[in-house]
Amino acid sequence: MIRQIPIQGFDNNFSYFIENGKDIAVVDPGDTDHLISEIRLDGLNVKMILLTHSHFDHVSGVQKLVERFGVPVYVHKHAAKRLNLKENMTVFIDEGDILRLDGLKIKVLYTPGHIDDAVCFYIEEHGHLITGDTLFVEGCGRADLEGSNVEDLWESLQRIMKLPQSTKVYPGHHYGSIPISTIGFEKANNRFFKCKDFEEFRKERMGY
Repeated sequence: MIRQIPIQGFDNNFSYFIENGKDIAVVDPGDTDHLISEIRLDGLNVKMILLTHSHFDHVSGVQKLVERFGVPVYVHKHAAKRLNLKENMTVFIDEGDILRLDGLKIKVLYTPGHIDDAVCFYIEEHGHLITGDTLFVEGCGRADLEGSNVEDLWESLQRIMKLPQSTKVYPGHHYGSIPISTIGFEKANNRFFKCKDFEEFRKERMGY
């Protein structure tokens, strides 16, 4: 269902394949040579590319995959100003949109904060959440970058925290003690989830 692929050359990044049989969605393509090798080796059919946000380490392989497989790129509408994507190969997404990989439903959750074009991809029927740089294992994304907003990040994390505790969390980087966790694990171990209010969160995240 979800294949986690460590990516070399960046900062402990993960790319993902969402798999439905042999059909896949590629999420946050980084090292395209490695991804293409896995696709070819396993005889997979790339149907779409999904981006959790527009930072370079998550989108660097997009153009090569589009040229190779001729599939559309799904990204939040606020990323249009940052990414030079072909208009006819780009689908802008927003909160509540349902993407379909054949019969598999992938729900878009708009989760700004780390950047204003951040989304998570939620496969509700199987309890999987790909969080990009919004939520890490035992951590969360920075809120001091261009396009960041610490209050938006707080609100996004509050929404995520309300998902079922068994929901599996697939982060954009391997920064924690384990590569994949759950909402329940994060509630017990993530210091940002333990903040009682926004002011405490701001101090914990921003240092002031």
